[in-house]
Amino acid sequence: MPKRSPLVILFLLFIIQSHAQQRLRLIATVRDAVTKKPLPGASLLVAETQLGARADSLGVILLSHPPGTLTVYISCVGYLRNRQTTVLSTNNKQVEYMLQPRSTNLDEVDVKAVREDANVRSVQMGQIQLSMPELKRMPVVLGEPDILKALTLQAGVTTAGEGAGGFNVRGGRADQNLVLLDGAPLFNTNHLLGFYSNVNPDMVQDVNLSKGAFSAQYGGRVSSLLLMSTRNGNRDGWRLSGGVSPVSARVLVDGPISKKLTLLAGGRVAFPNYLLRAFPVQSVKNSRAFFYDANLKLTYTPNEQNTISLSAYRSQDDFKFPGDTLYGWQSNVLTGRWSYLVRPNLQLNLTGLYSDYRLNVDGITPGLTFRFSSFIEQREGKADLFYTLNQKHKIQVGTNAILYRIQTGEAEPTGQNSSINPRRNEPEQGRELGAYLNTEWELTPQITLQAGLRYSAYAYLGPRTVYQYAENIPISAETVTDSTRYGAGQTVQAYGGLEPRLALRIQVAKATSLKASAGRTRQYVNLISNTTAITPLDFWKLSDRYVPPQIADQVSVGLFQNLRDNMFELSIEGYYKRLQNQLDYRFGADLVLNPALERVLLQAAGRAYGVEFGIGKNAGRLTGQLNYTYARSLIAVQTPFDELRVNGGQYYPSYIDRPHTLNLQARWTLPHNWTFSTNFVYYTGVPATYPDGLFIFNGEPVQDFSRRNADRIPDYHRLDVAFSKDTRFNKAQKRYGIWTLGIYNLYARKNPYSIYFTRTNQRTEAYRLAVFGTLIPSIAYNFYF
Repeated sequence: MPKRSPLVILFLLFIIQSHAQQRLRLIATVRDAVTKKPLPGASLLVAETQLGARADSLGVILLSHPPGTLTVYISCVGYLRNRQTTVLSTNNKQVEYMLQPRSTNLDEVDVKAVREDANVRSVQMGQIQLSMPELKRMPVVLGEPDILKALTLQAGVTTAGEGAGGFNVRGGRADQNLVLLDGAPLFNTNHLLGFYSNVNPDMVQDVNLSKGAFSAQYGGRVSSLLLMSTRNGNRDGWRLSGGVSPVSARVLVDGPISKKLTLLAGGRVAFPNYLLRAFPVQSVKNSRAFFYDANLKLTYTPNEQNTISLSAYRSQDDFKFPGDTLYGWQSNVLTGRWSYLVRPNLQLNLTGLYSDYRLNVDGITPGLTFRFSSFIEQREGKADLFYTLNQKHKIQVGTNAILYRIQTGEAEPTGQNSSINPRRNEPEQGRELGAYLNTEWELTPQITLQAGLRYSAYAYLGPRTVYQYAENIPISAETVTDSTRYGAGQTVQAYGGLEPRLALRIQVAKATSLKASAGRTRQYVNLISNTTAITPLDFWKLSDRYVPPQIADQVSVGLFQNLRDNMFELSIEGYYKRLQNQLDYRFGADLVLNPALERVLLQAAGRAYGVEFGIGKNAGRLTGQLNYTYARSLIAVQTPFDELRVNGGQYYPSYIDRPHTLNLQARWTLPHNWTFSTNFVYYTGVPATYPDGLFIFNGEPVQDFSRRNADRIPDYHRLDVAFSKDTRFNKAQKRYGIWTLGIYNLYARKNPYSIYFTRTNQRTEAYRLAVFGTLIPSIAYNFYF
């Protein structure tokens, strides 16, 4: 037998030991078995070694493990656990796992791609996620499920009142919310002047609202970020669903066109005129309304690495107030996206989108017929790269380019005998460029850091005529000293700057965490409106030489705790927000068809602060949440000119200041597939300006409004209830219906929307206007085939 040297023996032992310690990589993608969407937060566990990992934001799990036959358990909140056998032999292995949605208490599928303790474990704070199945059982006005109405039942989210368009987040105006549908902005969020949200809830897969410092991936608004994504078409077969309520009907169909191409299409139409005639308020009774919206989504998946989607949306509203004026507005959205999985831990998204909002007002008085129109268009291209270094460290980088085009107002006569003179403001154009870097890093099991930096650069473009005004005196038509004409594409004014974002989570106990966040955002588009709520005559305007971009700095801290195995969620969040370059208006400002708005606009500073308390119960027959918010929203017009100061230049309540808000939602599961749900809402009345005296001018008495927003409309409160019946006999039943009977404003509270004053017989009399002065019953039926 030949002798072996000690070096050869050591080398052989090293090879054997290295082989014994060899580790291979298991690359797993976890998807929803129905929608085929990735499931972030899904967990994988190897039974033999108890090694495990969690999926990143793309649903990808990376696990380093010795070779062998593995018994793998895959789980995710809202899904049935899956057990698979996987063999790791000599090479890394890439697999795909499908999870079936879990159906509990015969509910619709409630897909939640988050952990049950995500409120404690995640680094984000000020986050709201809506459950779409529960949304459809909530008692709402006129029986139609409504995304925005559900959001206004959350802490920190309010509205100007019943029938008011838009929503307000932590003291921000309605135009300061970035609302994205499949990545494209929506410039109008309501149908029927605020009675409905303009997105069909049947189409929506996820709804996420960020109230605090949101990810550096997004910019362009200073208050909040609302993300809504539509569902992909079903790949396993065709399905039909829909619903009908007293004022609307909707239908949705989805299924596979081929093995790699799916379709999702839906529409909704409203017929509320017969109900409007039943309202006690004369102005509502004599109104007429109609709206529709439609969605289309095509998803093409040629292979595991590539996904191409095309999403389209259109809505149209027509409304007639008592009198001789017709209002119409429409939204159009088109989004195309290509997602390319470069490597299992690296994904590239390329997106192109178009979005517009157009308003038309038609006067039909004989001899005074006209059409007034305005619009805003946004074209955008963006690229985002998502890189997962490992389970503890993720990086995002991206860039985007936006082109804005706005018409603030145009009026032209219609008909041959109209005496209206044509008027047209010069269109506005602007360009916004942005780039960002964002990272989330689990420094230790107890500490997670999310940091981001965004840079935005904006240019206001010609063609444009810009006026110069005399210095040291208020701007007006009489103080014009010169003008400059800029050609097409020339930069009239440029703005820009850094927008840092930071969030920190500290896990102080297994079910308790402290969180903090801070961030700066900029906004270059402004909604011009001097009313409390959004109206059909509001229009958009770009930042220019005299209207600098809005800037907001917000800091927030919070404590989050779960009890009894995540059955109860407790939270308290405090925030402070400082705002620059807010828009206010001179007394008697003339906004419509004004070619020089800088002469009636005022620059103001704002600040908002508050504390939000919440408690929720997530399991058992009785579930729900209770939240209370103390919040203030203040504004100050600080100018060197005494005659332009509002309330002496001191801070005063903004139009959306509501110090106290209380929301209660409860849901009780009853026998025989019945469910009872209820909402109770209370909040302080919005500020108002009442006359505080009279003075005589040219021999006539004139009401004196000396201090703006020094008074308040009476407080608002309302109770709603609903009963739902699910017709399924077992969980596997595919054809079924859900009946919902609800009562809105159960005790018929006449909540005032506004209070106005008139002079009658030498007396000043006050009148209270309530939109809904009585209870409103409704019935809705949702079907699924």
